[in-house]
Amino acid sequence: MTDASRQEETQNLARVRGSRTAEITAATRAGHFARGKRPLVIEDPYAIHLCGDRWRRIIGSSLLHWLVTRVLLRKVVGNGTFVLIRGRFTDDRVLAAAERGVRQLVVLGAGFDTFALRYPDLGVEVFEVDLPASGALKRERMAAANLAAPPRLRFVQVDFERDDLAEQLVAAGFHPSEPSFFAWMGVTFYLVRDAVTATLASVSALAAPGSELAFDYMNARESVAPEDLAAFDEVLRFVGKRGEPMVTSFDPKTVTDDVGLTNGWEVLEHESPAENPKRYLGDRTDVHRAAPLFRLLHLRRT
Repeated sequence: MTDASRQEETQNLARVRGSRTAEITAATRAGHFARGKRPLVIEDPYAIHLCGDRWRRIIGSSLLHWLVTRVLLRKVVGNGTFVLIRGRFTDDRVLAAAERGVRQLVVLGAGFDTFALRYPDLGVEVFEVDLPASGALKRERMAAANLAAPPRLRFVQVDFERDDLAEQLVAAGFHPSEPSFFAWMGVTFYLVRDAVTATLASVSALAAPGSELAFDYMNARESVAPEDLAAFDEVLRFVGKRGEPMVTSFDPKTVTDDVGLTNGWEVLEHESPAENPKRYLGDRTDVHRAAPLFRLLHLRRT
């Protein structure tokens, strides 16, 4: 099966049921909040309410949580650590942008993101962009948990491979003339390369000067250290078996050129948490080293 056909199959399933990896992300954050050592990498008291019944039972039991995260998933737990790091990375940069006066946040592929719930008084309009099925499932679980949507939260239904992102955002009240923050975490590696570059081209067209963009991407296998290749391949097998294969990666040396973000964008940060774990985790021992799959990019529109 080609990358394009695998991606089409994945997208068709996600259009109907929502994303399974989005739920794993929420469960990772919820488990960290329930069982992590304080201070936490990221504080997310709402994630547990967005998890399904099975994950809530696992997180609610210390034995089951240990069994799942330390035994059954022992080869890929570093991927969960990266989920925590990228969440904190995004939070810190969005909050800093808000202090500078940015008043629009676009969360692309939002899944079960909780920024709007955690910062309802920040004065930022939050546009959560995702497939209709994912947004509907999130709203259903919020209602079941009696979590009211903050007044500044807008749900925007977009299929990245079928819909016009700019058109849908503007229809939801987005103002392209104003500086914004675009966050795109946990998505690019599940899309074919053309869908990644097309989405980022739309972001470039929407981003007024002073806007910022943060996203993660998967390392090209050739750029992974030899001692990390086994862990790299294990995570790829894990997600592939769950129906959402990672199909797109980039060379860190050429990624900004490859995705069309050279002209008009300034790179502020280009990070590999696996290579510099103490920056994000300090000396804590309650989480594993971040998996050597991903990097983080943070840019500003000039």
